Amino acid sequence: MFKRLRVSPEPKKIGPDPGEISISQLIGDAGLPVTLKALNSLPQNPKLRLYRTLIPIQVLAEFDINPRTWKNPDKLQQVKLEAESGSDKVKITAWHGDDPKNEFFYLELADNPYNGIDLNFLIANNPASRKYRTDFDDEGRETLFGTVRRNLVEEEKAMQAGLAPGQVREGLRCSSIVFNHIETFLTMMAHHAFFLEPLTYVSAWIFEKRGFAYSKGHQLMDTIHKEFQPGGELHKALDGSTPFRQPDQWRTVRGRAWAIHDGILQVLDRKWDDLRMIKQVGRHAGVVTFPDAEY
Repeated sequence: MFKRLRVSPEPKKIGPDPGEISISQLIGDAGLPVTLKALNSLPQNPKLRLYRTLIPIQVLAEFDINPRTWKNPDKLQQVKLEAESGSDKVKITAWHGDDPKNEFFYLELADNPYNGIDLNFLIANNPASRKYRTDFDDEGRETLFGTVRRNLVEEEKAMQAGLAPGQVREGLRCSSIVFNHIETFLTMMAHHAFFLEPLTYVSAWIFEKRGFAYSKGHQLMDTIHKEFQPGGELHKALDGSTPFRQPDQWRTVRGRAWAIHDGILQVLDRKWDDLRMIKQVGRHAGVVTFPDAEY
């Protein structure tokens, strides 16, 4: 359903500017879209009550974290909320054990220039699984998900272990329920949609399954699918010249993603950039750019 959903490339601005919204307006008009900046102006406890809804209870329960107090049975804090007054962002991180850097959940939302909401980051990893050091190169420098520099040795290990580009551990497979919580939160905030930029081909495919459409990049996704078919330029470029360009990789989402991560789009004089997706709250766009895909 909604397969012919039309998406404006430049969303219309809705509601007044963040600085124009007062607390009395928030209380008085339930249909007025509320910015994160306005929400962050609230005292800490009301903010905590509202932002608690963003982390699914099921995810916290898996690690024995109390969804109300965000503490484990030993009374140690396991979740951190960053929503400073004056900021237009909210970050929520959760970890397992006594090391806050051992995050298994990271969510960041931000206001955008159209008084809409952007999903900047969503990471949900299994902290008990093996970690692959794809986030740092062999000199200890951050790779920024492989967009700035790469650790080829660790990437090959991660690929062989079944991970996708950008992953350091296997996922928690909870994106569906997380998105349900985000949409519930946005409904409370009177927003009709939210936006994101897919980091990888796998990300874009997952977001399609979760109901997103493309405001930018749909044509690129169609081109990628076409050129990965036998006889296409991307299919020809799967020549075994690197571990990430094996002949059969066109058949799966993950295989295509690793080839794209390896720069294979250069044969089309293209790059993986400038893609943007939108999810209308309560609607599934029905977009499919890789029919009958195998992950």
